[in-house]
Amino acid sequence: MEVAQVLRMNGGAGKTSYANNSFVQKKAITLSKPIREEAIISLYSNTLPRSLAIADLGCSSGPNTFSVVSELIKTLEKLCRKLNHKSPEYRVFLNDLPGNDFNSIFNSLDNFKEKLQTEVKGFLKCRAEELVEEGRMVLTILGRRNDAEDPASMEGGYLIWELMAMALSEMCVQGIIKEEQLDSLNIPQYTPSPSEVKLEVLKEGSFMINRVEVCQVNWNPLEDWNALEFEYERSESLSESGYNLAQCMRSVAEPMLVSHFGGHIIEEVFSRFQKILADRMSKCKTEFSNITISMTRKA
Repeated sequence: MEVAQVLRMNGGAGKTSYANNSFVQKKAITLSKPIREEAIISLYSNTLPRSLAIADLGCSSGPNTFSVVSELIKTLEKLCRKLNHKSPEYRVFLNDLPGNDFNSIFNSLDNFKEKLQTEVKGFLKCRAEELVEEGRMVLTILGRRNDAEDPASMEGGYLIWELMAMALSEMCVQGIIKEEQLDSLNIPQYTPSPSEVKLEVLKEGSFMINRVEVCQVNWNPLEDWNALEFEYERSESLSESGYNLAQCMRSVAEPMLVSHFGGHIIEEVFSRFQKILADRMSKCKTEFSNITISMTRKA
């Protein structure tokens, strides 16, 4: 058999796939990032192209495939905004041997484009275009209390997802869902600190910050209300609150879970999740951190 037919990476998204085992390559990509940034900035500054081609010769498949392309486009978009230039047209070429898993690449194209458009346009620039000069915007988002909290920690806002992972893990142990499905599930969430939110606003440059506040939101709102007005049995309250919070999370996470695992697991996972939530709320105070920032559109 010809070398071109067998010299390839493992396709798919299983345990032994290249997509799930390309960490060393990712490290190399990260270390070489400054060199690529220098090259692309120099190219653009010296030629000011209206159309720019980016080729990945040996693209393979998995998360690394689009990371370099995404990084280069974001670098140039940042430079174009700084210079007040119109973005060039981007043409991307992904090249590899015939046996490469191009199906995985094609299947992830839509997600790549949506993610890139969101990151490049980002959010604040779009809102600034919608507001009149001196217009006000108040933004409330999930976050963490301060920089000292690790964004990947339970205190940093991921506890509720960790508890959902417990329910999924139980189902994995019992053979209801596959281990590789559980291992490949990623939650697209980041909880910023107040200083990170302020920094992003200042970097984007369209808004003046008026006020930033952090508040704690109890997972069980009835517990706060009870202290003021109501009397009720705590066990009944926790059971009801576990159900309510599980339903709240279901409204957010169900489409993602159905897409990843299939619809047959949904009732079971949220039934387990409800019990886990009620148990956790009975043992300790559980809260979300919300960041609210008030801004004025600059003239």
